[in-house]
Amino acid sequence: MNLIVDVSVFIDRIFIYDEKRSNRARNLFKFIDEKGFNIFEPQVFGIELVSQLVRRKPQAIARKLYDEIMDKIIIVDDIEYDLLLDIAISTACRAIDAYYIATANIISAILISADKIMVDNARKYGVEAYYIHNLGDYNTLISRIS
Repeated sequence: MNLIVDVSVFIDRIFIYDEKRSNRARNLFKFIDEKGFNIFEPQVFGIELVSQLVRRKPQAIARKLYDEIMDKIIIVDDIEYDLLLDIAISTACRAIDAYYIATANIISAILISADKIMVDNARKYGVEAYYIHNLGDYNTLISRIS
């Protein structure tokens, strides 16, 4: 099973702003690790990730976290402009979200996000997507990937 996990979920896993959000993200990653699922990401993921990390941690720690995460994911770097354009036109989504939705579309993956707007737009485009901070979505996701 192919999974796309938005940066927002990684941030919820690493930083505790809300205990429930962080626990749900940590449990999801634990489950992914136990099942041995691969996580795919658009190339822009790395830039988005490191920019989030350096806002919250010293550069050396941010770089270490970045390297650890990047070692565990598979980058999809061949995303056609026309697909991104079609997604943007079809959903009116943010540009960054188009990359995640396109990646999920290309590799027939499940998109997992802590961003409800991204999930709604992915669903609009026909991508299977789950908002992990909605208990119903989270439970459905865990059942789906079990």
